[in-house]
Order: sequence, then structure tokens, then C-alpha cells
Amino acid sequence: MATDSRPARSPGALPGDDLSALAWVHGELRRSLEAAHKALRRYLKESDAIGGSDVDAVDPSVLRGARAQIHQAVGALELVGMPALARMLRASEAAVQRLAARPALVDAGAVDTVERASFAALDFIARQLAGKPVSPVMLFPQYRAVQQLAAADRIHPADLWPLDFQWHALPAEPGVPPRASDDDARGVMEGLVLALMRGADRGMLAAASGFCAELGAGAAEGREATLWRMAAAVYQAQALGLLATDVYAKRLASRLLAQLRLAVQGQHDVSERLAQDLLFFCAHARPAEGTAPRLAAVRRAWGLEPHAGADYETPRLGRFDPALLALARKRVASAKEAWSAAAAGESRRLAALGEQFALVGESLTRLLPVGERLAQALQGAAAQAMASGQAPATPLAMEVATAILYLEAALDDGDLDTPELGARVQRLAQRVDEVRA
Repeated sequence: MATDSRPARSPGALPGDDLSALAWVHGELRRSLEAAHKALRRYLKESDAIGGSDVDAVDPSVLRGARAQIHQAVGALELVGMPALARMLRASEAAVQRLAARPALVDAGAVDTVERASFAALDFIARQLAGKPVSPVMLFPQYRAVQQLAAADRIHPADLWPLDFQWHALPAEPGVPPRASDDDARGVMEGLVLALMRGADRGMLAAASGFCAELGAGAAEGREATLWRMAAAVYQAQALGLLATDVYAKRLASRLLAQLRLAVQGQHDVSERLAQDLLFFCAHARPAEGTAPRLAAVRRAWGLEPHAGADYETPRLGRFDPALLALARKRVASAKEAWSAAAAGESRRLAALGEQFALVGESLTRLLPVGERLAQALQGAAAQAMASGQAPATPLAMEVATAILYLEAALDDGDLDTPELGARVQRLAQRVDEVRA
């Protein structure tokens, strides 16, 4: 079996170190996607105005225009070498193309789905530019939604895993008896598949790992042996609780059974797509030194990093419209300037504090956990300063300034889903209230 000795690139890494092209693409991408969203919203508004019974009367060219804008964004991402992100937006393009072919499917939910995918893509790039890269696999919740809207045949988190797959030989495992790919093996595999689909315990998963290892030992062709040894590693990781047995992992069993049936018929060509999916789960299992030798062998052969993969079930990217974030940054900057001037004794700036902090409060309530608590504290501080007609006392001026600086940094960072953010916001509000008392 031909192999490539080069280690695989880290699944979370992006090609290239120059971010200038990425910064340019971010701006172009935002403009293209905003144009697509406006076109979709326009079509939805017009179809609602005409009425569902006459939806075909709405000009479908609006939808085709939205698809063209997304297609342009896909091309830009491919140009700078971001295939996973391009695949994500290609799914959005396919979804809009299906909507154009079947206008009756266009509703608020469908438009929201496309917009959320765009928001996630923009958030992903923003984090790269901020020096806080995340794995493209974290785009999967939005990718899955647009793929479902597009009625795609395949929806899998490995689609977003940026690894150029190469076959590597896995060493034979000492003490594992070889098992031929014959009718007896097929019968055993069919029983295992039924058990695994019903929700097997760790003992059954360990048995599946051992069975696949035996098939790997008995395989005559190198890639076939590698495939079964990778499957053995996946089931070993599940048996040890290092990998969740989700719907995507469960489907591996039926695909492996189909591979075995082909081998029984004398067809020993193996599916590279199946092998890459198996490798994906090996990469996303939690590391465990010394307790999962089959998993460790796969990780070594492909040079996979020794840490667990990204969470592809919890939506973390694109939770907010980038326009809302930009507006919040603008409001916080204005409030910062006004508060600084008022604290320096410019009494003419006091009158505007109420309106400016009310706008800040609106953004905080929409974007931050317990944001309304800090909004109330800041608006109370602004009202107190306005009522006094004088520069705020030094302790109050400092606490409000500290809160504003934190908000400015948090919004610039864009990472508004960190677990500690809510507690910090709560503490800032408490400190402002304490000095107001």
C-alpha cells in the first residue's frame, strides 16, 4: 500500500500565515452575504404581501440573485484556501437554489437558516483574524441546517474537517487472531450491527473493536487492513468512554457491514470516504495515554494532535448578527467618549448620557448573558450623574469606565459565549451599584 510519510496538518489549522488576504475576504464576504440576505428578505416580504396562494407571482430572479451572491462568496473563500468554509456556504447556495426551484418553501424559518449559516461563517473568520482560531467543525450545527434545507443526501461533521486524507499503514497488533471476510464473519457483523443500533453497552462496543481488529489481521490488502484497524480504534474509544456514540458514529456500523459484504463477494476495494470518517472520530476522541492502544496507533500514524476534537453539536459560532455587534461597538464607543468627557468636568455632555446609555443597555440586553443587569446599573449611574448636574464622583466614574472598557474589549474579541462572561458582567454591575449607594 502506498503511503505518505508526512504528518497530517492539524485539523484546526488554516493554510498560510498571511492574514491580509483573509481580512480582505472578510469584508467582501460580509458585503456579498448581506446582499443575499436582503434579497431573501425582500422575496419573503413580497410573497407575504401577495399571499401564499399566489406565491409564483413573485419574481424568482430575486432568489437567483441571492444565490449568485452566495456563489461569489464561495469563490472568494476557495481563492484564499478555506475549503471547509467554502463547503459550508456552498451548502447555503444549494439551499437557496432549491428555494428558487420551489418558491413555496420560502418562509421565515428558511431565511433564518441561511442567515445563521452566514453569521457563523463571518464569526469563524473574525476569530481567525483576532488570533483565536477555532476548528471549522464547529460550523456543523449551521451546516447541518442548510444541508437539510437543501435536501442533501449526506450530512456529516467530517465534511468540515480540513484534512487532506492520505492512506497510512497501521502496524499489525500482536496477539490478534486473523479472521477471514467470509459468510461467518458477515453473520457476526450483522448481529453486532443490530446490537449497536439498539444502543450497545461498553462490553458490546469492546467486542466490536476486537472483531474489527481480527478482520484487519485477516485482510490480504493493505488498505482493507487499515480500514478495519481504524474501525477497531473507533469502537475501542467508544468502549472506554472516550468518544460519544452519537447518530453519526452509530451509522458507521451499517457502512462497515456494507464494506464487509463487498469483501465476502470478492470485492476488496475500500471506501476512502468511510476511512476518512473513521479517522475523523479517532481525531475527535478524548486522549487517554496507555489505555487505548488501537486509538493511539491511528493517532501516531496520521500525526493527529493529542487533544479532543471540536464540539460539533453545540452552536457557538454566529449566534449574533454581525450588524448587531457592529452597532453595539459603536454605541459603547460613543458612551465611553461621553462618560469620559462628563467625568472630566464637561457638564454640557451630561444631558446626552441618558440616551447614550439607554442605547448601550439595549445592545447589552440582546447580546450578553445577564446583560440587562449591567444595563440597569449603567443607566442608573448615568441618571445619577445627570441629576447631580456635576461630574460624577471619582469612585463612580472609575467603576463605570471600567465596565465600559470591559464591554469594549469583549465586543472586540467577539467571544460572547465563554462560561465566565455572565459572572463577570454580574460582578461589574454589582460594583457600579455599590459605589452609587
